[in-house]
Amino acid sequence: MGIMVYLLLFATATIFFVIIFQVIFGNRFVVRDRIEEISLLYNVQSDEDEMRLPFVERVINPVYQRFVNALGNMTPSSIKEKYEHMIMQAGVGRKYTVNSILSIQFMLAIVMGALIYLLFRLLTGQGSILLAVLFGALSFFLPYVRLNSTAQIRQKKVQSALPDLLDLLFISVEAGLGFDTALKKSAEKMPGPLSDEIKKALDDIAKGRDRQEALKGIIRRTGVDDINTFITAVIQSELLGTNIATMLRTQSGVMRQKRRQRAEEAAMKIPIKMLFPLIFFMFPALFVVILGPAVINVIENVGSLF
Repeated sequence: MGIMVYLLLFATATIFFVIIFQVIFGNRFVVRDRIEEISLLYNVQSDEDEMRLPFVERVINPVYQRFVNALGNMTPSSIKEKYEHMIMQAGVGRKYTVNSILSIQFMLAIVMGALIYLLFRLLTGQGSILLAVLFGALSFFLPYVRLNSTAQIRQKKVQSALPDLLDLLFISVEAGLGFDTALKKSAEKMPGPLSDEIKKALDDIAKGRDRQEALKGIIRRTGVDDINTFITAVIQSELLGTNIATMLRTQSGVMRQKRRQRAEEAAMKIPIKMLFPLIFFMFPALFVVILGPAVINVIENVGSLF
């Protein structure tokens, strides 16, 4: 049993080192791999040059990449599509892929489960497998929860910035600018996730991508219903040949009204959200301050009778 504990400790430390190493140097490896793929088209690397590479790049990183690829191949396509949409909506597509997120989840579950098992074994002399499995399962969902939270925060920022951007866009079009130029100027004046997505769509259009597909790409990358409504109205306006300024005026009014309604809804939820802090934190303190002296007097009077 002692040998198993040491082996488990060694495996946990190794996986933990790999996780930290990939978090710190993962982006450099991605860039380096792309450069190597391009360089291999023109140059053939000799075995002697390969042996000059550090041990981590020659052994650990290839093993890790094979593990990531194998884990991605075993994952169902429906789950991979869900992760892809979440990565796009979170805006972290340049840093993470579906396989990297899955590998982080898997290794984090193993590390946390093993650490909990070893900790209880050192403290109590007996490890708890059930508790280790429970903590491992909870740790497995932590990256997913973090990614989902990042996506939701980004969606709220996009949703909040859309009415102001529409106002600025409407004013620019009314001033005589073309729609694409006005969209570019408005995005430059309002930095944020929405502006980044608009700039990406405009770059795709400049590179020759179909205009409607580039605009629909904003919908896929944000996942916000208001963006869907706006982009759909822009596409229909272009297809039907209607006045773009009139459409922008209508969309601006609708989006400002929706933002006002969301603010009113959030204000109506405040009393309910304040109920639990009042009950568990403020009411006990008030009871101690108000009823405390009375209780002390009652105890003293009852004690004097005896």
